[in-house]
Amino acid sequence: MWFIYISLCIGILIGATSKISKQHNDNLTMIGIFVLLFIMGISIGTNRDVISNIDKVGLIALLYALFTIGGSIIVVYLLTTFVIRGKRK
Repeated sequence: MWFIYISLCIGILIGATSKISKQHNDNLTMIGIFVLLFIMGISIGTNRDVISNIDKVGLIALLYALFTIGGSIIVVYLLTTFVIRGKRK
């Protein structure tokens, strides 16, 4: 766990002291996300339990995603309606 915090702190220090452009930083972030997703895909593909139960796991994942998206939309709507617009009045 400490490795994660140390990595984050080193990244913050490098970002604060270097002259990396925003575009270059965005490209590095996208490459990192693609590599992470690729490795996760390999990990899932080699796990026989996940592959044999993909129909059950897929349905649960779909439900989690739908409720997360729906909840996010509701919270953003409520915040913009009552908090942000309320400050403008």
